[in-house]
Amino acid sequence: MATQEKVATSLEELHNSGYEIAGGQPDITGWDIITRSGKKAGDVDDLLFDPDTNKVRYIIADLDKNELDLDEERMVLIPIGLAELYTKSKAAHRRRQVDPAFSAYNPGEHGNLVYIPTISAQQLDSLPLYEKGRLSRHTEIAIRKILEPANRSEHEEDEFYRHDHFNEDRFYDRED
Repeated sequence: MATQEKVATSLEELHNSGYEIAGGQPDITGWDIITRSGKKAGDVDDLLFDPDTNKVRYIIADLDKNELDLDEERMVLIPIGLAELYTKSKAAHRRRQVDPAFSAYNPGEHGNLVYIPTISAQQLDSLPLYEKGRLSRHTEIAIRKILEPANRSEHEEDEFYRHDHFNEDRFYDRED
């Protein structure tokens, strides 16, 4: 008899949930997701949020039409704290301090994109497939292990979303 993985049902896709994006924040659905090299990793399909806390936990990334030679028929989850939001309205005002080793692409010059400077193509390719309604804590832990350095310590179960990967401030209101 096969064991079934417990599916966490607390996170929901934002669109068609009855919830709305917080006032003053853009709807990033359809925006390009860009890597440190300036190549497109995919598009934002939706956001996955916790209705109990009203916090976004993941970007649902559609890897279709990526420029990284990844399998294009996949949706994956990117923790919100690993992404940076750039809008056209802020692009003119924001001058990002860029380490010369990584100065090939400056997202602040473009705007209306989601920038993932610390995620490699190999990591994106290793992320588990996202299937609506099938997200388990096991899958979330796998995502976290793929995206964090190997020397990180284990997490406490009730502290899971306090990790930097889920820090919304890094996404929405970054000041450079």
